Parts: sequence; C-alpha cells; structure tokens
Amino acid sequence: MRIITTIKITIIKCVLLVSSLLGAAEYQLGPGDEVEIYVFQESELTTKAQISQAGNISLPLVGQVPLEGLTAKQAKSKIEDMYRDGYLVNPNITIIVRQYRPFFIHGEVKNPGSYKYQAELTVEQAIALSGGLKDRASSSKWIILRGYPQQSFAAEKQTVIMPGDVIKIEKSFF
Repeated sequence: MRIITTIKITIIKCVLLVSSLLGAAEYQLGPGDEVEIYVFQESELTTKAQISQAGNISLPLVGQVPLEGLTAKQAKSKIEDMYRDGYLVNPNITIIVRQYRPFFIHGEVKNPGSYKYQAELTVEQAIALSGGLKDRASSSKWIILRGYPQQSFAAEKQTVIMPGDVIKIEKSFF
C-alpha cells in the first residue's frame, strides 16, 4: 500500500513538472508572424495582419498594438482591454496564428538562410534542409537563440525548432 502511494505521489510530481515546463515554453508572438484577430459580433473589426519588425500590428479604432514577446493569451487580454477602453462594452477576442515566422540557420552549413517553420522540426532536420554540414562543421557545438529577450542554449540533434529560432553551427577545431 505504501509503495502505491509513493508511486502516485511521484506521478503527480512528474505531471506538475511537465505542465509547468510546458507553460514556461508557451509560444511568444514576434515579427513575421501572421495573425488573425476576430472580434466576436464585430466583423468589421476582424483583422488579418503580419507583426511588423517593430513588433506591432494595426487594429481598427485602437491603432498600433505591440504584440512582440506576448503569448496569444496575453495578446488577447491586451487587445480586449484596448477595445474596452471607450470602444466596446464587453469585447471577446480570438487570436489565431495563421503563419509562423521563419527560423534561421547559419555558420557551417552549406546553404545558410531563413527557412519556413514546420511543426516538430528538429535541429538535425533543419541542418538537412540547409544542405547539410560543411566539412569543418562541429558535429555537436550547435547554439540556438530563442525568445524575447533572446536567450541562447546548446542544442542537440533532437532539439525541436521554434519559429524565429536562430541556429548557429560552429566550426570544429579537430
């Protein structure tokens, strides 16, 4: 009986850890993302826009709205607050990301550049898309820059790429 209780507690701790990690990694909007903003029962306010390099979109009535670095949930709340401030009584906003921004790969790959984001794409697959590694490329020293503000971390073959990631493949010295 005691072992079963210990196993249940361990499972609960694992579930809580995984859910907290998923929450921390929630997707942040950024320049190049194409979003569609629906305003319930206000079809003339529905907007499809690409987030500008400055991190903004332009919405009817409220003007420029900075979305860079926000999650969809945070952006929804921000836009609802803006429409609530003198325009709509109880705005209900839905945000859909129609197209994600590209990811970038540079360094010791044959065809560096930007590539269209594909769900569940790994670093190994991104390297294949870019033509493979050059002869002098490191087989393990790969860096990813991600998020707002950008943070860097070491990547492995199975690391999943996110929209806007910048992948750097270093040279090997041996």
